[in-house]
Amino acid sequence: MNTQGICALLDEAGVEYSQGDGVVAVTLPGEKRLKTHCLFIPQEGMIRVEAFICRAVEEAHEDVYRLLLQANRRTFGVHYTVDASGDIYLVGQLPDSTTSEDLERVLGHVMERADGDFNRILERGFASSIRHEWAWRLSRGEPTFNLAAFARLKPSDQEIALLAPPPGSQLPDEAAQPEGEAQKLADEGERSEA
Repeated sequence: MNTQGICALLDEAGVEYSQGDGVVAVTLPGEKRLKTHCLFIPQEGMIRVEAFICRAVEEAHEDVYRLLLQANRRTFGVHYTVDASGDIYLVGQLPDSTTSEDLERVLGHVMERADGDFNRILERGFASSIRHEWAWRLSRGEPTFNLAAFARLKPSDQEIALLAPPPGSQLPDEAAQPEGEAQKLADEGERSEA
């Protein structure tokens, strides 16, 4: 199947898309992961589907991978995988006989998995960074509303003193975590990933 065939199926399904560099891209909305870009890549006899979900996790790899493998049992047309860098994707291969209904169903599963699993992946795979971000923000009186999904990781007052560098500190070695790292993770769903 070629890009024209994929576009025809998406048109039939009433799905908005964009084209470029031999791929067809669909941007899926979400609540926890605000945008997920799903790529349809034509290949001989099939359509490859790829959707970036999250960069490589920093910790609790076994827990994260267990979550992903368990989620694979409940999806149609796509499954979780990691690339050579450890970044997490949903991928699949669909035959040329794929219908517009099949594409809609696959997109639904990508959206469901990306949105439903995103915070759970972050909470397990970046817990230390999120705790440091909580501490950094609380120690400086910064807003924490976008960390609300990770309230379980909020440090106690005693832990804040250990996790956050002193206010006004300019020395990077005074902090165990660079400021803003967990913020990048919390906002990851808002950025465009292609």
